[in-house]
Amino acid sequence: MDIRSTIEKMHALGIEGTAKMAAVKWKKMEHGIGMISAPARQSILEKILSRDYKRVIIFENHFGYHNIMMQRPQHLLRNCGDDETLVLYNSYYDIDFENRGRITQIDRFVFVLDLYYFRRCLMKMVRKIPYRYLCVYSTDTVPVRRINEYLESGFRVIYEYVDDINPDLISRRRIGEIMDRHRYLLGDSRVLAVTSADKLYENVRTAGPKSGSILISNGAECGKFIPEAVTDDTEYLDWIREDRIKVGYYGALASWVDYELLKKLSDEERIQIILIGVEHDDSLKKSGLLERKNVRYFGRKPYDVLAGYVHYFDVCMIPFVLNEITESTSPVKLFEYMAMEKPVVSTALPECMKYDPVVTAHSQKEFVEAVYDCWNEREDQKRKEQLSRCAWENDWSAKAGQLKQYLSQWEKNER
Repeated sequence: MDIRSTIEKMHALGIEGTAKMAAVKWKKMEHGIGMISAPARQSILEKILSRDYKRVIIFENHFGYHNIMMQRPQHLLRNCGDDETLVLYNSYYDIDFENRGRITQIDRFVFVLDLYYFRRCLMKMVRKIPYRYLCVYSTDTVPVRRINEYLESGFRVIYEYVDDINPDLISRRRIGEIMDRHRYLLGDSRVLAVTSADKLYENVRTAGPKSGSILISNGAECGKFIPEAVTDDTEYLDWIREDRIKVGYYGALASWVDYELLKKLSDEERIQIILIGVEHDDSLKKSGLLERKNVRYFGRKPYDVLAGYVHYFDVCMIPFVLNEITESTSPVKLFEYMAMEKPVVSTALPECMKYDPVVTAHSQKEFVEAVYDCWNEREDQKRKEQLSRCAWENDWSAKAGQLKQYLSQWEKNER
């Protein structure tokens, strides 16, 4: 970054933001025990790139790999890696690295690495790979300046437009910048807009973009959500009761959760409500829901053990309010619930109404009734088979296959 750009960035960040930026830069200085040298990093990349890959996908982002809940980027990109496709996933977070080498192999052809250290060398070394892609996420803050560095180096862009660009998801200070970037990307023919919901796909088409566009909904790692999985969490097991209907939800606890609906559900004494996940904001605390004796929030649980908790749900739910965010949402948990062969009750979200095994409700009364109906049919073998089949049709491997098929066609058309 040149001096003028640095000054402009400092002005935009303000005193506090500039201080934080300086602290990060200092932390990343190449000194201290265990920090590998630039030549060592080049040697690591040479080894990774020794295979004759057809394409490379580099995911620039600011949220890391294990730093947040396992969501679409981790699943989709990990499943894209194969003997033709190298995936390099950026992270700036210590949690993603075992040592100060700042690179971790996630799968045979998938690596998480800190691009702060590797980017300069990497950009030169990947030139030998015929097809090069930068992947960016619609609600992340990778700037146009960085995207242009890739475009100027012969990359194309996979633009993951998977959430409504909304102030409830993005800092109000950054939303203007994100919207400008959104319009910029849709105006470039070197960009492929990958949408996850019908509404987002229509948004792109309506914009009359120069970019390409494709719809790939979310999915599940079905192999990690098997019905036989169980947890040994004694606090959890001691609270749930065999003589109650256990209705569960995991995911973000945020303003788009319909807490009034959950209060209505908790009025039913036969029901226990189980909540697991991350408090995205203070909406759960403010809701008063946790004051109900038959409601329990168990906090965030590691992705690899979630299935063990879901095992004890009688009914799984997606209790979202209908708004701009949720009408554009393809819930990952929907497919994971189905992989567990659990009945699913959702509010009338467009992306949930697509799937026959899912029961959707248009009112609080309908939702409560649907929970009881699903509980009564929870052991129906035909329904379980239907749920499992739908989940496997939407396994992340299938979603990655869709994306790579489109990329292959794009590459073929350019020959």
